[in-house]
Amino acid sequence: MKITIYFFLLLLSFTINSVSATVQKFNFFDLNKQLNIFLKKEYPLNEDSIKIIIHTPLKKNIYCRKPDFSILSNTHNLGLINILLTCSKQHYYLTVEVQSEGEYIVANRKIPRGTRIKESDLKILIGRLDVLPNNTYRKKKDVVNRISLREFFPLQPITSFMTRPFWLVKVNQQVTVIINGNNFKMSSKAKSLSNGAQNQNIRVKTNSGKIINGIINENGEVIVSP
Repeated sequence: MKITIYFFLLLLSFTINSVSATVQKFNFFDLNKQLNIFLKKEYPLNEDSIKIIIHTPLKKNIYCRKPDFSILSNTHNLGLINILLTCSKQHYYLTVEVQSEGEYIVANRKIPRGTRIKESDLKILIGRLDVLPNNTYRKKKDVVNRISLREFFPLQPITSFMTRPFWLVKVNQQVTVIINGNNFKMSSKAKSLSNGAQNQNIRVKTNSGKIINGIINENGEVIVSP
């Protein structure tokens, strides 16, 4: 009888320990892994590599079956960011450094102010994106045919604040307005009320004084559709 009770207690102890170990493994989650999944959804970095450094790690393991992350900022900049982790009704504040590496655009040579940028003026480098100025261009096609607003130096990263569109139409310029209607097309002259680039919407004033809106095509004409 004693032997039977002994084996029963031994079996019960083994079962409890096994269940405890199972619960322990289930309760703990990999914070780095979960953050990587969350941030890859938040940052449209495509094939860029991401590295995450947690500067305020959790002091202890916590129960969190479905961790919910949110960025405590309206901007999605790389570098240091603050993240709120919610587990059930518990809140944890994390300071996380997001490092990323990928391609970006720099000047291939010295580019004077007012230059219409060509593809040969540009060069692609690979490096840390989180240490670059905000809005650094990532693709050559986004820079080609734009106008430099200042002088660029060789290997200087180019940002959207350093360029403007190439104006096909300038303010007060006489332009051709093409009106496409149902089964008819007509053209007339009008005066532009602002600068405009290809595919941009622009307001023009007709000879009769009427103000209309249209889209600038590749020829600098303003297309008005019903």
